[in-house]
Amino acid sequence: MRQPPAGREVAFLGLGGNMSDRIYYLNRAVRFLDADPEVEIDDISSVYQTEPVGPSEDPFYNVAVRVLTRLSPLRLLRACQQVEDLLGRVRTVRWGPRTIDVDVLLYGDRVITTSTLTVPHPELTGRAFAMVPLLEVATGWQLPDGRSLASVIADLAPIEGVQAIGRQVSLEDLPDGPPEGSQA
Repeated sequence: MRQPPAGREVAFLGLGGNMSDRIYYLNRAVRFLDADPEVEIDDISSVYQTEPVGPSEDPFYNVAVRVLTRLSPLRLLRACQQVEDLLGRVRTVRWGPRTIDVDVLLYGDRVITTSTLTVPHPELTGRAFAMVPLLEVATGWQLPDGRSLASVIADLAPIEGVQAIGRQVSLEDLPDGPPEGSQA
């Protein structure tokens, strides 16, 4: 496990969406996060197509990112929510369709329980769509309870409905403007 530079913490975020141009929204979210002077994107997983949870019908695209940050856990959550707002996230139906969802999955080895943030993410270890990309950017990482991410994924086997589709999300240049028919 790599140590972050002095004054920064390693955190892991899960990003996903299933509306419009999913790759565009994932790329834009990564770009917005990295533009924050207190957040540096350190690694980005492959993109995984996953089956929706809840009333959504369209498959999700998901990635995990490792960030180095000077933000406190709650300020990092607020930064994630600002990115969601910038990209037109509307919260009307739980587990409903969304342009982008950005969750704080892990923040160092901390356990955090507040009215607005729980870390590790409370549903992380039961969600292959979050665990599989997370393992890609957190190789060798352990949960605060000492379990390795690899052992948690092994407990989820057989894993179905999570398919790697490439490495289309990066900090490289993006096309100007939102995709056709979007509101962002």
